[in-house]
Amino acid sequence: MRGTVLDGRYELETRLGRGGMGQVWSALDRRMQRDVAVKLVTALPEMGEEETFLRFRREIRSAASLPGRHTVTAHDCGATEIDGERALYLVMERLTGRTLTRAVHEERPHWQVAVDWARQLATALDAAHSRRIVHRDIKPDNVMFAEDGDLRILDFGIAKFLGDTLRVGGLTGTGVAIGTLLYMSPEQALGERSVDHRTDLYSLGCVLYFALTGRAPFASDNMLGLINQKLHGTEVPPHHHEPGIPAGLSALVMELLAREPARRPDSAATVLARLGELTAPAPAPPVVFAAAGDVDDERARVLAEADREARAKRAAADALFEETRSKAAQAAADFEKNLAQRRLQSERDLEERQARASKRLGEIEQRAEELRLEAEKLRVDAERRARLTVETAQRQGEGIVAEANAEADRIRSDSERELAALTTRRDSINAQLIQVRGMLAKLTGRAVPAQERADARQALPEEWPDI
Repeated sequence: MRGTVLDGRYELETRLGRGGMGQVWSALDRRMQRDVAVKLVTALPEMGEEETFLRFRREIRSAASLPGRHTVTAHDCGATEIDGERALYLVMERLTGRTLTRAVHEERPHWQVAVDWARQLATALDAAHSRRIVHRDIKPDNVMFAEDGDLRILDFGIAKFLGDTLRVGGLTGTGVAIGTLLYMSPEQALGERSVDHRTDLYSLGCVLYFALTGRAPFASDNMLGLINQKLHGTEVPPHHHEPGIPAGLSALVMELLAREPARRPDSAATVLARLGELTAPAPAPPVVFAAAGDVDDERARVLAEADREARAKRAAADALFEETRSKAAQAAADFEKNLAQRRLQSERDLEERQARASKRLGEIEQRAEELRLEAEKLRVDAERRARLTVETAQRQGEGIVAEANAEADRIRSDSERELAALTTRRDSINAQLIQVRGMLAKLTGRAVPAQERADARQALPEEWPDI
């Protein structure tokens, strides 16, 4: 799965954790070029994908709107398919600090540090509960330290989504619970559907118990035994394990761990107030001033007023910080929203450009086909004209050859006639010469040889007299 890119943006790098419902990965947000954490939820029932995703997005968005610096900032969420398996994913800020579990195992904190941790968690829960958001899975592994040392609660909205989704999918009911049993309230362990914010207060008591003592309130080697202890066992107050824990703090933890929700503190704000009382400086003992001690009395009054003013300013500074963080979170959310809108517009523009390009490509292909047909027609015409030209040339050549042959025959016939005439004339002249020679021989008295007379006789025409 490493190297997988979700929606072309979030590249999975290293798996940070794995549970029954999914995994947590470190990832790179390619668009923003920042490190993020991605929680993959893979154990989903066979139900409508669109309905499941809408429910998931609704829970994540409501949790992402929480103010304060003690909740993890959610950046994005979506649906995808990994290795042929449906998955939903939540993108959140990447925390590189320790979990509360690891911190307690490495070094047991002083009770005042544990109270400060509980105060931070109660602050986050108060903000969530005021918006009717119940976490349902508060546990040390879901609490991490940020770089500034403050605590952050992870997975707001995840347990609520999983519980609702599995119930809609028909995979859960009474007796089946969503969450971590060690830190789960009794009513949640029984699978009751009507759990409210007091289940988070019980889990907060378990986490505070763990921070103070290094152990959970109950322990067992099997699930049924653990549920039985939660329903029927007796919790040991934390100060029995750590005698240095104040009795008031131990009593608050036991109130948070009450089996009946009605016996627990009524709100996270009440828990905050109780924790504040535990860490508030003890009031100065009353001093009886003599008449001459009016100056000391005024001094004590001024110091008390200065202390109240300092507390008020600190509270105002905390409120300003929370307001600033809330505005920053809202600004980040607005930025993400605008970025998403611009991305959507860019995708639409890209689709339009692709449509225009496809249309233009179609026109070019049509024109190319027309040109191909036209070229094919020109080629056929050229071949036809060439064939006609060759045939015409052949006919003309044959006519010329015939005329030449006829002329040659005529010339040869004329030549033969002229040659025959010349031959006849030559023979006639030769005969005449022989006749003249015979006449001369007669005149001179010399006899002409018989062979010569025979040759001359043969050369003369028939109508000539004998020599």
